[in-house]
Amino acid sequence: MQAIFDSYSSLDVPVVKEASKHNLFLIGGTAIQLWARYYGVKERRARSINDLDFLIEARNKRGLEAFKEFLEDSGFVEEGSASDEDYTLFFKNTHDEVEVDILRTYERITDVAEVKGVKTIDPVKLFIFKLQRLTSGDQTKSVTDIQDLNTLYDVIEKRGNITELEDAISIEVPYCSEEQLNEWLNE
Repeated sequence: MQAIFDSYSSLDVPVVKEASKHNLFLIGGTAIQLWARYYGVKERRARSINDLDFLIEARNKRGLEAFKEFLEDSGFVEEGSASDEDYTLFFKNTHDEVEVDILRTYERITDVAEVKGVKTIDPVKLFIFKLQRLTSGDQTKSVTDIQDLNTLYDVIEKRGNITELEDAISIEVPYCSEEQLNEWLNE
């Protein structure tokens, strides 16, 4: 039986489980791999070997503090000086070479799901996040973002949510042309 996502250290699974316990939602390549494996669709890329990304509501201060305590007890060190206004927090465990990035949002997180006990973001919303980055001019991760769009599209299609995806694109990324999107989905 295939694992729900590739684990490159002994900390990966415990970190993801602890994050879910405190309402931090898995995002990024690990979340996409989780969805792909759950629905049995082709993974267009391997997830990063040392990176776990999460999204949390800024008002969930208790959850964030409990998770930070868990990370510190697990040998993680916070990088940089964080304040309550920072949108992203970075943690690193140099022994196991694992990085945890926590993106804080001041908006309510509503597009959530749970897959095999892991709290994550709905694939339509993950698709929108990737599409927004691609159309923003940030080309630093364009190759992996395009691969992720294709994997997520397959997941969304398998779930029967294409109409929901089309609606979300028209509302949240109306400046993305259909031609451009089709080009990315055909790569």
